[in-house]
Amino acid sequence: MDRSKPLAAVLLVAGMFLASLALIAQAPQSVRVPEGNGKPILTDGIFSPGEWDDALKVPIRPNIELLLKKSAGFIFIGIRYTPFTLSVVDLFISPDGKAIRHLHVSAQLGERLLNDTPGTDDDPEFIWGDTTGWYANEIRWNERKVQAMIKEGKDSGQAQEAALYKCDGFEFQIRQAKFGSDEWLLRLETPLAPDWEKPAVFPEGTDTVSTKGWLKLVLK
Repeated sequence: MDRSKPLAAVLLVAGMFLASLALIAQAPQSVRVPEGNGKPILTDGIFSPGEWDDALKVPIRPNIELLLKKSAGFIFIGIRYTPFTLSVVDLFISPDGKAIRHLHVSAQLGERLLNDTPGTDDDPEFIWGDTTGWYANEIRWNERKVQAMIKEGKDSGQAQEAALYKCDGFEFQIRQAKFGSDEWLLRLETPLAPDWEKPAVFPEGTDTVSTKGWLKLVLK
């Protein structure tokens, strides 16, 4: 009896099943951004009680959460850490799957248009301080404490982290009209101290070469 044919059939079916799972994993996830209760958000990085109770909450990692809601023509995006350590965030938004806006938040804010054709070598510089149609909280620290700790022997990174003002994460307020679309594709990277070279990426496995697999935000 030739057992190779049944085995080949099983392997073929298993391969087709795994391929279908891969296609499902690559398909963009879509979420509808809920209408908020109209109460204001103070973009100070402190997730005050009640501010985000009306938001959709999407887990990124056990210690990182994405929050989404809209109100009065604005989209509010929160990235909350438990606990917050020295970190930055890069938010990538595309209204059409081609042009990608890169919003950066660290000790300063900046924006750049990556390109109109993902996959090219275009790598434009940030326009620092450009927050046209959006805003978010910067990382802030007590510089006097930083300098005092450096004199005591700490390196600048350790001193900055120890002297951070209270912060739970990053709070974005973005005018919906900035992107002129009822659907946004979203991706984020957030490097975390001390391992800056391995940022948390969401959705996992995506990149900026294309918008494939990015999270789709339905805003209408």
